[in-house]
Amino acid sequence: MKKISFIAVLLGMTCNAYALDYQYGNWKFDLEAEGMVGFLENKTEKPMFIDDWDVKGQVFYNLNTTQRLGAVYSIDAACVEDDEYVHDAFVLFEDRNIGRTEFGLTHSIARKMGLGLPDVGSLRINNKSILYKKLDLKKVLISDPTITTGHDALRLNLATAAKKYGQFGISVASGSDEYDYSFDVAYKLRRPTGKLKSAYSIAFSYMNHLDEYEENSFLHRITADWRGQMALGINLQYNSWVWGTSARLIYDENPIAKKGDGFFVGTGISYDLLQSSVSLTYMYSDTKLWEHKDKINDYKLDGDYTNTFIASFRYKYSPKTSLFMSGGIADATPFFAVGLKSGF
Repeated sequence: MKKISFIAVLLGMTCNAYALDYQYGNWKFDLEAEGMVGFLENKTEKPMFIDDWDVKGQVFYNLNTTQRLGAVYSIDAACVEDDEYVHDAFVLFEDRNIGRTEFGLTHSIARKMGLGLPDVGSLRINNKSILYKKLDLKKVLISDPTITTGHDALRLNLATAAKKYGQFGISVASGSDEYDYSFDVAYKLRRPTGKLKSAYSIAFSYMNHLDEYEENSFLHRITADWRGQMALGINLQYNSWVWGTSARLIYDENPIAKKGDGFFVGTGISYDLLQSSVSLTYMYSDTKLWEHKDKINDYKLDGDYTNTFIASFRYKYSPKTSLFMSGGIADATPFFAVGLKSGF
């Protein structure tokens, strides 16, 4: 009987990000790092060594009590796997009362102001997920709940300071080999006080002339006249309960060959009890929704869809050390992951 699914077991140690900082006069230096090592057992029955890590360095110069200049550089394992050695490299100006300006190589404001899904595991489900990459589903899917336009183009991000009426942001980018330019807008409203805390986000994005654009390393490249995206997010917290849901819609105009547009929707809930946390997360991705025939776009719900269910548990052994366990199923492929998180 042909085996069509497998169990993936991930055993390892993860180090939580703890900043090392140093201040000299008006200067401040920060260094953050986190990492994970382990093994992945797949259907070939040959254990695979895996690692997942990221490092971020920051330097700031305080102009006065409310304004500062800064520079940020970061790199992670996902970048290195794609033969890239920069995740973030940008300069910034920040005014606590007005807002923040960023210029350089970084993600758009639509992604930075987006809201992810609750999960206490360690599978990166809110960004470039190692889950789909390591399971190697060989299927086109939309994995991120927030808008993605890459981080390899020169970008200008502008964001207002968070106020009672919310926070606004815009991004413009150009200079990428994979598209001509992009323009993003975002809005986020936070209610961090009271018994019921809440946050809401909405964002839109336009990318012009996609040319072999690769959103994630486990997706095929997209060529199209333009791409439009929209994302919505909600997070609610009541005592120890956190509930969140996100949705993302992608439309490509006149894509060539393989298609990768469609929509993503996900929801999750987590609960903290003393030193333990549990979470349940569900994600649905459906692609190839718009068939482009004779320049007539027909909407159809029979594209390539993927259902993902994840249950995670975390036990906080000490302020810097915790145990985690995640299990679930993605596209009829079951998986199980366990590990140790330890700060330093």
